[in-house]
Amino acid sequence: MKIRLWKLTISMSILAALWALAVMPAACALNVVAATPELADIAKQVGGDRVSVYSVAKPNQDYHMIEPRPSDVSRIARADLVIKIGLDLDMWLDSLINASGNSRVNKGGAGYVDASVGLRRLEVPNEQITGASGDIHVYGNPHYFYDPENGKVAAHNILLGLERVYPVGRPAFERNYARYAAEIDSRVAAWQKELSPFRGQPIVTYHDSAIYFLRRFGLKSFGELEPKPGIPPTAPHIRDLIGRMKSARVKAVMIESIYPTKFPDLIQRETGVRYTIVPYSVGAMGTSSYLDMIDTWVKKYKEALSR
Repeated sequence: MKIRLWKLTISMSILAALWALAVMPAACALNVVAATPELADIAKQVGGDRVSVYSVAKPNQDYHMIEPRPSDVSRIARADLVIKIGLDLDMWLDSLINASGNSRVNKGGAGYVDASVGLRRLEVPNEQITGASGDIHVYGNPHYFYDPENGKVAAHNILLGLERVYPVGRPAFERNYARYAAEIDSRVAAWQKELSPFRGQPIVTYHDSAIYFLRRFGLKSFGELEPKPGIPPTAPHIRDLIGRMKSARVKAVMIESIYPTKFPDLIQRETGVRYTIVPYSVGAMGTSSYLDMIDTWVKKYKEALSR
């Protein structure tokens, strides 16, 4: 009898443990490390309460020049999933992954996600790149996340990664992804309607980071304040840009929130075109999510082009 009672007690304990695992708060399931606040928010949308997400880059940090911290290595060492921007924009994340010793998130591992996989890359260089070329990326312009359709591509890559590392969560992840993709489709349709009166209008930006956004909404890149990507503005280049802007009657100068305003102020004085600042990242200028950031871009572009 004692043996039977003991076996019954053990069986009940096992069942209780299994039940506890089943009802355990799903937020404890997966540790996700994302390169940027945009990817972190998209991961939250797809992972829901089954993920805890951390962004290495903080709002309004230039993604080309992130200086990782030792604590970032520790986070990646414990991560189940790491999400990269890709296209050589966040090579600093590769160093963190290597230093972490976490084989699960190495390139080719189940927990490694390159969010750029499968998107249509723009401005892929077809000539030899040298030091004089500026900050040119060999795989194409990496600022694809400013196009919300590419946000959907990133979401799908994250979905696949989550399913690899946590198969039991597949139904929930797929429901979350379907809901989020449908929301993006709905938002894109509304945003295109808002910006449709301005199709073909020329836009000046500080860095060559808006090209995917411009293409999505039918706007035209007129030029950048940087003479070449990553090269600070020079007086001769700005003088030439001002002359061309006057001739073309450019109405909009859009500056991401990480850049200084010395040269935009000069352009504004010389041309009368007021520059508009847009959030560089989620969390900048009060934005709270990826779709909120894109919505702010649309509103700011519409405002600038309506003057």
